[in-house]
Amino acid sequence: MKTHTSRYKIFAGLALSAGLVVVTAQSDVPVLRGISAIGYTHAHVRALHNQDGTIARGAHNEIATSNWSGYALANYATGLTYTAAQLNWTVPRVSYVLPPPVCHLVNIGRRTTTICTPPLVQAEYSASWVGIGGYCEDSNCMTVDNTLIQLGTAHNVSLHGATQYYAWIEMPPADPVIISPTYPNCNSLSCAYPVRPGDDITASLTCQQNCTPFDPNQIWVLAMQDKTQNWSWSVQVPFSSSLLSAVWIQEAPVSAAGVLPLADFRITKFVPTYNNNQAPNFPSGPNNTDGVDAILMIDPYGETSNPSVAEESPTVGGAFNVCWGNNPTYIGVCAAP
Repeated sequence: MKTHTSRYKIFAGLALSAGLVVVTAQSDVPVLRGISAIGYTHAHVRALHNQDGTIARGAHNEIATSNWSGYALANYATGLTYTAAQLNWTVPRVSYVLPPPVCHLVNIGRRTTTICTPPLVQAEYSASWVGIGGYCEDSNCMTVDNTLIQLGTAHNVSLHGATQYYAWIEMPPADPVIISPTYPNCNSLSCAYPVRPGDDITASLTCQQNCTPFDPNQIWVLAMQDKTQNWSWSVQVPFSSSLLSAVWIQEAPVSAAGVLPLADFRITKFVPTYNNNQAPNFPSGPNNTDGVDAILMIDPYGETSNPSVAEESPTVGGAFNVCWGNNPTYIGVCAAP
């Protein structure tokens, strides 16, 4: 079964310099009360489309989405299947920054005026992760692969500055599960492995058995190591994947209210590999080439995350930064690592 992407009306070229960003208040955004009460997921890509149905792109030809940023390798262009992926990153320290003002056109008598007010959200969220699947099945992203297996870290902050950091895995449509010594029987930070800002994390997922697309008997090994906190973890799980993409993502999670406001994570460096520890051959800039997609996020609150140029060297081939922002009318260049 294929999941079709939603279409969004956005402004031409994704520069957004000539228009207003209009979002609606979302009163049921989760509040930070404890992991079991959060109620959000790490969703498949939500691509943005122009009014004519074409895929929306950023100033450097990045694929535009409302929930993902980073890079992806896609089967629709490479013809490859992806049976393993790995990511190394440093857990970012997140902070709460009020989203940019929401602007509405209001008729007052015979005049039309613009009124802008900042949306007051109770908490903001972000996640860094590596996965197989969940990405576009075609160059226009009219269909999205509904198989996604992933693991990463979550970094959340409340309006008053309270923070949460923890590690998780997810295989939608199942809910995310906290990585812990008692996995899968942990639903609060009290039993989770410790995760702190600045931690050196490496996460991987590898298909070990029956690794052909959609094989119902696939067996996967998911593993994570926190070198700073001195713990490591792994699990073997059954999962049927399409093997259609490898993705390395900085994300705004999704709840019943839609895409959640993105916490300010500043800059996060990703060092990715895939099948047999190959470094992705990303382009020399964020300009996409077939099957190698740079991904730009503009969330519904006007907060942004964009990828840098990927480094090309024998030691850090494919490494890139993702950079947070909250001005969708001007998305600055994200400096390379």
